[in-house]
Amino acid sequence: MKHLNHIKSSGWALVTGSTMGIGFSYAVSLARQNKSLVLVARNEAKLTEVAQDLAQRYDISTKIIATDLSTQAGLDKVISETRGIFVDLLINNAGKEESGNFADNHVDEMLNSIALNCSAPLVLSHHFSALMGENGGGSILFLSSIVAFQGVPLIANYAATKSYLLVLAEGLAPELKQKSIHISVAAPGFTRSNLSPQINFNGTPFKPLDADFVAQYTLDRLGRQLLIVPGFINKFLFFAGKYIQPRRMSSFAFGQVFKMVLKDKMATQKMAGVKT
Repeated sequence: MKHLNHIKSSGWALVTGSTMGIGFSYAVSLARQNKSLVLVARNEAKLTEVAQDLAQRYDISTKIIATDLSTQAGLDKVISETRGIFVDLLINNAGKEESGNFADNHVDEMLNSIALNCSAPLVLSHHFSALMGENGGGSILFLSSIVAFQGVPLIANYAATKSYLLVLAEGLAPELKQKSIHISVAAPGFTRSNLSPQINFNGTPFKPLDADFVAQYTLDRLGRQLLIVPGFINKFLFFAGKYIQPRRMSSFAFGQVFKMVLKDKMATQKMAGVKT
């Protein structure tokens, strides 16, 4: 395991969506490297459980903030409750997706996804990058996705939000480098997590990545690579989409993949005949 020696040991890491999936794996990996943690999620009981476990196992300082980052009040709470704490590593991990036919998803849910996936990372990055710049620098990691490089049927809004993070990170990297702030953006593919529990891989050739692998792989490259794509298959998909086939073909191919893995959910929607 590589040590994050390019990140100041005296600072704290703030991880959003830190009680499950890749976010939890980031928290564990950082705790192993004796990084103090600010853990942010909605479930206060789960946050307390995770914080106490990591503090006991790795003898680190932890702070929890139970809040909904899709709301302005939730973002204000994070900013307020981290006053006096130097956060030199921000991991914008929290996110949500809605999948299935576009017309079958409530517009309020899609707007909520935009708020959580796009607005929250923007606001937090704006706030903490200013503090990092005043205190000698730091690092910011955005969690994008392999679907960010083209439009994808059946998860169109989710893919679009992840494209926003990719472009935002690409633009911020050279600008904030002048203040010794390192920017990276991770683009994992299918990963074992609770983000989309209705995805079914049975009967498909796809094997989801392990969340611990994704977290450690990206942390090892944080600040050294702008774009981090974990996993061989994901690297191949990125390379093919960038250099071999046109975006239109990539959109079609990804659409066929999601038609397969969402077949159970789509069948349920069709039988119910109601919006989800």
